[in-house]
Amino acid sequence: MVSLSYVVDFLWLLKIIPIALLVFAVLKTEPSPSRNILLLALVFSGCGDLLLALDEFIFGVAAFLLAQLSYAVLFSRYWQGILNRWPLSLVLILFMLGMTWLLIPNLGELQLPVIAYLFTIAAMGLLAVQSSLPIRWAVLGAIFFIISDSFIAINKFIYAIPFESYWIMSTYYVAQFMLVTGFLYAVKQQKEV
Repeated sequence: MVSLSYVVDFLWLLKIIPIALLVFAVLKTEPSPSRNILLLALVFSGCGDLLLALDEFIFGVAAFLLAQLSYAVLFSRYWQGILNRWPLSLVLILFMLGMTWLLIPNLGELQLPVIAYLFTIAAMGLLAVQSSLPIRWAVLGAIFFIISDSFIAINKFIYAIPFESYWIMSTYYVAQFMLVTGFLYAVKQQKEV
């Protein structure tokens, strides 16, 4: 009979396999500062996955905060200006303000780390929207990441979402795939110019 600890060990491994595959895909590209930052974002994301799977919420949030900061730095390298896609920026700001308003009364002792994370992911999202990267991949990837994290926050602090793991993980993996695809596309375009 298989013990429960082996099943739990196997489940966290399954959770990080998609991120590991993305890391290998990025490692196949030519070395560059952008590639290194992207790898850092993926490694922090994988660490966050592992820590959340082990019920280390604060450490998991910290790892994802570092991933978001890495993505923000990466998007800043493609900065196009504050007026780039401003309607989408406005929608994102309003969404993040709404999430903050919903969450604050329910955060208790976690108010400071969660608000810091909300600010960081909002900055990452705005830098994505205001970048020159294609909306189809990188920008939508950033938006899907925000949606995935919003599902986590709502599920943890406001009310239980039916099939929460499905919604959280599907949007999260789509986000990571789109982010990596967007950056790899940008690197390819730069080589062709």
